Amino acid sequence: MKFSTTNAKCSSYDGKHLIYVGTHTGSFKKLEPFQEEPYSQKNLQQINVLNKTSKVTCLAFGNDDRTEILVGRANGFVKVFDCNSEDNTSSLEVGEVGEVVGLGRSNGCIIAGTDKGTVKIIKYPETVEFSVGDNLAKLRICAEDPNQMVTGGKQLKQIVKVWDLETQQVTFTAKNVKKELELEKPVWENDVLFVDRNTVASCSRYGYVRVYDLRAVQRRPVQAFAPPDDQLSFTCLASHGDLLYAGTTSVGARAFDRRKLKNHVHVYKGFTGTVTGVGLDSTGSYLFSSCLDRYVRVHNAQKTAMVYQCYAKSKPTQILCADYKEKPVEEDDDDDLILVEEEKEQGDESEGDVDSEYEDLFAKMQTVSEKSASKKRKASEDALEDNKVKANKKKGKKVK
Repeated sequence: MKFSTTNAKCSSYDGKHLIYVGTHTGSFKKLEPFQEEPYSQKNLQQINVLNKTSKVTCLAFGNDDRTEILVGRANGFVKVFDCNSEDNTSSLEVGEVGEVVGLGRSNGCIIAGTDKGTVKIIKYPETVEFSVGDNLAKLRICAEDPNQMVTGGKQLKQIVKVWDLETQQVTFTAKNVKKELELEKPVWENDVLFVDRNTVASCSRYGYVRVYDLRAVQRRPVQAFAPPDDQLSFTCLASHGDLLYAGTTSVGARAFDRRKLKNHVHVYKGFTGTVTGVGLDSTGSYLFSSCLDRYVRVHNAQKTAMVYQCYAKSKPTQILCADYKEKPVEEDDDDDLILVEEEKEQGDESEGDVDSEYEDLFAKMQTVSEKSASKKRKASEDALEDNKVKANKKKGKKVK
């Protein structure tokens, strides 16, 4: 598909995906590219209640089935959205100051972190709160081990760290790369994530991508990509299998093989602004991205060709993707059907009883032959004629 500034969809794109987008104005939208109107957008948030502090700063799935979404905003509020009912089930306040930069679930509790470094474990009856340091840029929960949390941010003190949520203590602290001319390399972890329970990856505003092994003795990155110049800057990160996908501020998105990060393996084009979010479907076949040029795009992850593009009207800041699933039939409807069938069966049985009663009644009645019936008709007719004759005679006598 050729790059353009209009809505477009490639005929080869036949995936059934649901795309959820959070925007700079605070709106929360859903796109369904497989429908007859692939560019229609449904607002899942009332627009009349939004203000300047309603910007969506974080989106995360709340369960493995991807039927619950945690929405974090710049005003410190978190909303739990149910994808089946398409409604907010609860609303929480993380902090009075600071925007939400990380969300997740751990053992049924909601984990939320702000850019001021405050992390809250929201659970009943009391909420646990602790600090991970200022200038926090991203927080994520490990999908394989929900007790682990990774954080990253600006400056050396916010280098990649792994936390134990049960004890609220650091279990792994990364170490910066070697110095050059006795000078520390600048650190700005713009996004961090768990590739698996033993591997952590990060991308930086300063243009590097690093992979850390939590089992290794050394705390320095086991694989790292260093840009050839200082013009490259990464903004967001996603992973699937052995590939890492990173969005940039100027050159679209790139894919790296985490086993060997010397150079990228794929380049995704068509962007005219900063890529604010990237994500993949469950099969890893399609790459979904949001950009500050107000477009939502879908690329073929292997062929790097753009297969879908839609103008989102507002600047998208976060993006999530889920596979489309047909809504299950409600149990109440099945119960109603069963009741109707039972009523029909009961009605048939009652009709059978009534029919048998009528049959018994008619069986007991005497049968009348056709000959006797005709004789009775003739006798009744003769009697009527005699009555008429007598009546006429009486009338004649009175006249005389």
